[in-house]
Amino acid sequence: MARLAGKTAIITGAGSGIGLATATLFAEEGANVVICDLNKEACGKAAKSITDAAGSALAMPMDVTSEADWQTAFTKAADQYGRVDVLMNCAGVGDQTPIEDTTVEIYNKVCDVNLKGVFLGCKYAIRHMKHRGRDLQMGSIINVSSTAGFVGTARAGIYTMSKGGVRLFSKAVAVEVAEFGYHIRCNSLHPGGTVTPMFDGSLATRNISQEKFAELVKRRNLLGRRAEPVEIAYGALFLASDESSFMTGTELALDGGYAAR
Repeated sequence: MARLAGKTAIITGAGSGIGLATATLFAEEGANVVICDLNKEACGKAAKSITDAAGSALAMPMDVTSEADWQTAFTKAADQYGRVDVLMNCAGVGDQTPIEDTTVEIYNKVCDVNLKGVFLGCKYAIRHMKHRGRDLQMGSIINVSSTAGFVGTARAGIYTMSKGGVRLFSKAVAVEVAEFGYHIRCNSLHPGGTVTPMFDGSLATRNISQEKFAELVKRRNLLGRRAEPVEIAYGALFLASDESSFMTGTELALDGGYAAR
């Protein structure tokens, strides 16, 4: 049986990269997927690729920093599929500015998406999922952090701050929903360097070629390479599925051993 049969998942940042790979995999595993992305064109294209492959998908262009957009996403998902079982907060932005040169505008942009977006997603997921019957498996909230949620990195101070915040906020969510008696789990997912447009864009910003970065990865990453998006998606699949039913308030690191040193 498909590992997510009968479940509905809202996935942000699903127009490209890890979010797209996850939405595709979830659909292949039987889930109804709600494709959320700021890029309306990418959002529609991703949903069409899934439905063309006989999957179930709903395109939902949205800004994760907009409370109204979150309300609409959960309302439309519930209207279309009955309920939401999984939320994956995958939308995120990076920044490569040294701390001493970081402006308040940069700080606000990074924290609005990476922290406010996750907060709003969790807020409305809790409001929706707290009514789950005990005949259902627990709802699952997956917040995408990063290896930056574990270790510090030069030229990524605000990004590191935001991803560390995602990690601890996920624990707070897990503790709170348990104390309130809600049938919900919450965990954070920590990808290492992954082959995505966002990551490649950060290399270009720092004038680092793909070849030079590949050599850097070989010296730091224990597996000597970046992840493919689907490798991170498989971790999200585990957290979304009932196979992780005894896992909440903790982290899943898929970083090629980067944080082990």
